[in-house]
Amino acid sequence: MIFQVNKSHQDFFLDTRRWIVNYGGAGSAKSYSTAQKILTRILTEENHDFIIGRKVSKTLRLSVFKLFNTLISKANLHSQFKINKTDMTITNTRNKSNLHFLGLDDPEKLKSIDGITGIWVEEASEMEQKDILELNRRLRGETKYYKQIILTFNPISHLHWLKAHFFDNPASKAHIYKTTYL
Repeated sequence: MIFQVNKSHQDFFLDTRRWIVNYGGAGSAKSYSTAQKILTRILTEENHDFIIGRKVSKTLRLSVFKLFNTLISKANLHSQFKINKTDMTITNTRNKSNLHFLGLDDPEKLKSIDGITGIWVEEASEMEQKDILELNRRLRGETKYYKQIILTFNPISHLHWLKAHFFDNPASKAHIYKTTYL
């Protein structure tokens, strides 16, 4: 592994299932470990196009885009990446894998994007169910590596659609990880 992974997050890090739901309180390292997992994938697997999004793109710059930049710096990997701060993209210059940081305020905008190999929705509780299902439809086609959608969020109301769709639904194929600050 390229990064030292928290032992409690190791199963999540190695999970290849299509749907991952990772929820927990502040400081539980859900975003940190998700960023590590995605960075490891674009360093070791070629030709990825990951979408990393939140409901509003402005919030991405100060949260997950900043987190990826921090992880790249800490691991001294700047020579392997081109970071475009204006477009909020990160490209592995060795193997052409890309991270696209996008606002998901209108998932209809994603319909023209082709070749997506992975999706991470940070603060998924901000999204509507139809938006997440539209993202799932964008993740299609044959690729060399597994395709995955990761949803991360803080605990939510028992009335939220995420609970009904992923936690209470016996047909859900999502693997659920709960993290704590411990």
